[in-house]
Amino acid sequence: MTDTKLPPYNLEAEENVLGSLLIDGSLIQGLALEPGDFYSERGSLVYAACKALGDRGVSVNQITLAQELNDRGNLETVGGASYLSHLISACVSSLDCTYYADIVKRLSIYRSMIIAADKIAALGYGQGPDVSKALSSADDILLSLRKNGMAESVITPEQRAKLMIERYEALNKADSGVAVPTGLKDLDGQIGGGLYAGEMAVLAARPSVGKTTLIKNIADNNGSSGRKVLFCSAEMTVAGIGDRDIASLTGLTTNEIRRGGYTQDVYDKIVASILRVIERRVTIYHESPLTTGKIMQQGTNMQLRHGLDLIVVDYLGLLDDDYGNNQYERIAYVSRKLKQIAMKLNVPVLVAHQLNRALEAREDKRPHLSDLRDSGRIEEDADLVLFLYRDSYYANNVPDVAEILIAKQRQGDSHKTVRVFYDRQRQLYRNLTREDTVGD
Repeated sequence: MTDTKLPPYNLEAEENVLGSLLIDGSLIQGLALEPGDFYSERGSLVYAACKALGDRGVSVNQITLAQELNDRGNLETVGGASYLSHLISACVSSLDCTYYADIVKRLSIYRSMIIAADKIAALGYGQGPDVSKALSSADDILLSLRKNGMAESVITPEQRAKLMIERYEALNKADSGVAVPTGLKDLDGQIGGGLYAGEMAVLAARPSVGKTTLIKNIADNNGSSGRKVLFCSAEMTVAGIGDRDIASLTGLTTNEIRRGGYTQDVYDKIVASILRVIERRVTIYHESPLTTGKIMQQGTNMQLRHGLDLIVVDYLGLLDDDYGNNQYERIAYVSRKLKQIAMKLNVPVLVAHQLNRALEAREDKRPHLSDLRDSGRIEEDADLVLFLYRDSYYANNVPDVAEILIAKQRQGDSHKTVRVFYDRQRQLYRNLTREDTVGD
């Protein structure tokens, strides 16, 4: 009797991938799976529907997935809405989705190897007159298998040359370069023109130094120039962000704006400035809890529907991803995910972060890379690390001149300092003038 072996598969891993997606639909953006990687037919159909929703920027959940399957005529085939409920209840934890996906992908490749072996065996049994042709066909089968099993990051010299030609042609045609500028001339001059697609930039400072104000200014500068900006806030309310907008546009203090009981002149200024807020084209994403998965999903949705040039996150430590056994591991995970978002969406990601208290004990309180709070992984992931420092934070009666210290720049010189003016009343940073340094 012939001992027939079943092809390798793991239905439990497949169901856990699908259950994870129903629990947290944003995970679809991070999976390197195709419907054909699933051994079960209904698993393949369900994943194809999830992928279609994700590609259109639609949230994946039990309701949207059931509707998508129904529209495709596959809802009853997979077992109806009850099967989707089963997937959720059978899922051990959505946090391990990538682990389950790796199992599914690996076993899919093994099945492909078996199929390839059968095809090569058929060539051998064929015993045609042209051995060279048979060997060439076998090579093609193996090459196709390797191609499907390799990461997309493997680029041949020919593909690399093509990408380089496209890049430098675009740079040649771009009068102002392809970087997303910060709007601060001296800073842009030191970081190659601004922030670059696919890179993560970190702006770190002690609490209340003004990092939220600076990253919001950078977002506003780009929104005012017609770029599409997604500002993700885990710290401030939409109303609080609005107060800062009005302050920067009217010159009123945030306290005056928050207090209310305006004179007619002040009220007219506020109403007029609201129209300018619309012109800035900055989309605010405020949700609690806010996670990297939600940022990825919202960024993908905005990119598909309206275009996306920059993501700004305020701030890293408040993102609510549940991972690891301690704060160090969690922050390292969040940092890596933000870097992946920059690369996958091919936009710059600018994220604020708090520095630890250690620098307060030093005489010179200018930050060092070792002051990055909770994780050294941030330093590794970031392409650009900026520190914000103000003498006026520690002493009164000194000009509000801020220093932006370039602590790390993967593609340029580090250990440079740029000085800008902090307009405390209007809640904005601007290029430094001679008058700003009076008394400095």
